Amino acid sequence: MDDHYIAGPAEKINHDSGNPSRMIRVVAPTQLPPGYELQVQSRDSGETFFVTVPPNRGSPVQEGEIFLAPIPQGYKTEELVNVPTGRWKDGLFDFFHYGCFHPHFWCALCCKELAMAQVMQRLRLSWLGEPLEGDRALSTFRTVVTIVICYVLFDFSMDMLLGSSGQGGYYYSSYENMNPVLPTLKNLVALLFSLWSTFALYKMRRNVRSEFSIPEQNCVGCEDCMCAVFCGCCSVAQIARHTGDYETYSAMWCTETGLPNHAPFAAPITV
Repeated sequence: MDDHYIAGPAEKINHDSGNPSRMIRVVAPTQLPPGYELQVQSRDSGETFFVTVPPNRGSPVQEGEIFLAPIPQGYKTEELVNVPTGRWKDGLFDFFHYGCFHPHFWCALCCKELAMAQVMQRLRLSWLGEPLEGDRALSTFRTVVTIVICYVLFDFSMDMLLGSSGQGGYYYSSYENMNPVLPTLKNLVALLFSLWSTFALYKMRRNVRSEFSIPEQNCVGCEDCMCAVFCGCCSVAQIARHTGDYETYSAMWCTETGLPNHAPFAAPITV
């Protein structure tokens, strides 16, 4: 068994029932049934504490799977950005909450994938919106930016090859016998990029709601999917506001988290 996880008799932990607890991510050392109480050791501080596998899970936690558990009272996490729990900080369409020139709004509007990259980095999520262990999440921003740059360069190159007719179609300006595979390839790559962006946003939003105990309010059962598909820019902006604590930290245009470099993360390190 991984030396970060020490099974033992659990002690009773009392949580504040007045407000949902913030969550901590735990990597299961082996298959664990719902309701199982586990003693774990923090990777950064060495402190030991007890967590419970969510009892409402329909199946056991598999070995290596990351699950969420309320942070026990008295457990000292690293300094974190102040993020509300139990509710969204503001509404889906409150993108002018900090003014019409705020960086988070323009970043989400002009290139939501880069805004996603900043939020993923501050939440320690992967380029697919999934929680990661430790410092592995520190490369998420660079990974997403690389994907976006590669796609933009590919799309620009295809446009240069095909040429634009000005009416939204393509013509073979200097290539009378242009291979028809090229337009198909361009559209296929565009579709794959769009699918990745939508899927990553869906996973990110779902993980944010789970981590901060935010219930669905509309389209229960598929709210995250609907927001990712039909309100992508607004969803990214809402998550950025929720996890940014812009009242304390100034929004930044070009940093990896959209916050000053000295600002803490919004999610604790996985234990």
